Amino acid sequence: MLLDQVPDEIIHHLLYYVSPEDNLASFQLLSHRLNRLADEPLLWKYYCQRTFRFWNPEHGFHRRLKQRASEVDWKRLFILRNTRNARVSHLLDDILATKVGRLMKFEQICRLGYDAKDFLLDQCHTEESVEDVLARRNSILDSIHRSLAIEEWHKMQPLNTAPARHFSNSSLERALGAFDLFVLHDQPGDLDDIARMLDEKASEFRGSRPDVNDMTTRQKALALNRWLRANNLTGLRNQERSYRNLRNCLIGQALRHEDHDSIPIISSAIFCCIAERLGLQAQCCSFPTHVHTIVFADHGKTLDGIFSTEEGTPREMMYLDPYGSDDEIPMAALQTMLSQFGWQASTDAFLAPVPPISVAMRTARNIRATSARVIESRDQVDPELTQLMSGNGSMNMDAAFYSALWAGLLMTPVNVFAWDESLEPFLRRFAKSWHEDAWLVEKYLVPLYDQFAPLRDRFARHGPQGWDDPREILGLVRELDDVTPPVFRRDREGMQPVPYKIGQVFRHRRYQWIGVINGWTDQGTRRLPMPHTVAIDETLDDSSDTELPSLVRPRNQTFYTCLRTMGPERHVVAEDNIVLIRDADEIPESILPLAGKFFKRFDVATCSFVSNIKEQYPDD
Repeated sequence: MLLDQVPDEIIHHLLYYVSPEDNLASFQLLSHRLNRLADEPLLWKYYCQRTFRFWNPEHGFHRRLKQRASEVDWKRLFILRNTRNARVSHLLDDILATKVGRLMKFEQICRLGYDAKDFLLDQCHTEESVEDVLARRNSILDSIHRSLAIEEWHKMQPLNTAPARHFSNSSLERALGAFDLFVLHDQPGDLDDIARMLDEKASEFRGSRPDVNDMTTRQKALALNRWLRANNLTGLRNQERSYRNLRNCLIGQALRHEDHDSIPIISSAIFCCIAERLGLQAQCCSFPTHVHTIVFADHGKTLDGIFSTEEGTPREMMYLDPYGSDDEIPMAALQTMLSQFGWQASTDAFLAPVPPISVAMRTARNIRATSARVIESRDQVDPELTQLMSGNGSMNMDAAFYSALWAGLLMTPVNVFAWDESLEPFLRRFAKSWHEDAWLVEKYLVPLYDQFAPLRDRFARHGPQGWDDPREILGLVRELDDVTPPVFRRDREGMQPVPYKIGQVFRHRRYQWIGVINGWTDQGTRRLPMPHTVAIDETLDDSSDTELPSLVRPRNQTFYTCLRTMGPERHVVAEDNIVLIRDADEIPESILPLAGKFFKRFDVATCSFVSNIKEQYPDD
């Protein structure tokens, strides 16, 4: 049978088994008839749905799905996305080829937002056999996730002074879910996933209580609270041991994890967000040490469903503690607790609803408290304190703390001392570890700084100089990004032997931690090259020189910088303290997510990482 004899309906069906790339490159070019059949809007709608999971909001993708296929140019949309993928691929190849001039390429990818996510997720799941597998599992997707979080907090700024009850709890779940985005990596659990999980829990509750629509406000609130607690969706299993665990501060982690552990503020937020889906109006109240939930009666009714005839009377409300109690909490009990805390007057603020921005700020303080606990514990830190459902615990803690710094700057008014106090630690942290976010600092922080600058003289500034102007720090970051790194060769005349190479894994002779060599020099630590992700504070602070005095430092001692699972990436170690590891089974998996900054892959045969910093160390 000739192709011309095949009915259109059969060809339409077969085209669903032809890749869109082959359709574009060859099939639709065969004849006018096949071009017409291959141009069918329903077919290209199918291609878009099958090929791309994530879409930038600008496309209104889910709204378009509800339209008739003929009303949307699905083919043009597919070609646009395919072209953007090709652009991202080209930029990523350039980033992997050289460490110079990467920030502009980072920004170009990140500004594509979720249109770049499908491609970047594929890179995160690159097969181990690929030559540069670790380098491809890069931090660009993390910066895109952070941009979504920062945009959520940025949008909340003008609403900071609005009455709490004017807010939808969708704002609350997005404000809290933004913290999850900083530690999301390549996992599910973004803002849309969080909304979906809350929808599912609301549906499950409805399924368990067919009479829910007949309940009064009080009955429905108590039934939901008891259902959440009975299903371990709120509260902690072991409060004494795990209260400060980072995972308990993140609403997405609490919803996804099988234990669903959460501290009071997250437990109350989960209740409020599900309650709104059931037709209840519930808000968090900022009770000291322990966030509670307020549930309001419907307009014109009491909590028990009785119509109220008195106009102008305040709406009746009840208090719940989703974290710790099945039952309603009497207001008198809360007032008694406040008096025990020493509050004899002006307690109304602690018993009133607060806006989502206040809940988010309190969550940021909880994250900082966990970070402080990690710092206090030093090398004795409990792994569960920082361990999330995936990822390296140290990296997760650093990213979460970074989220708290961003939240503090974006959700605190610039005319208060707290904003000024938050600026220096943020800029220092950004300059050390988060260069890929330069475009975010310029977009969101610089305008806030411009509002703050005229007010600077109000504040007595005693902090370090050089860390109070984001434009200056951005300039240093970008200048450094354009500098070709110094070259260190092993055949330099008069050079002493350097026994160890870039990528070799070792155990510290004294402290037993494991590191990977990512830099060396035979001329003392003052001449040590910093990795090209340089910590800028070391270029500004002369006290950072770690070279040993000549009377103490052994002659002909080679020094190395190394990568560790804990602590800064530029850690200096002397040659005598290096004990090479020869067994690949001793290499902790937690070091792999960090290694992509400097290495292509791990070579099991040599028990070492393959260098991706040949520009600096061409002989290693």
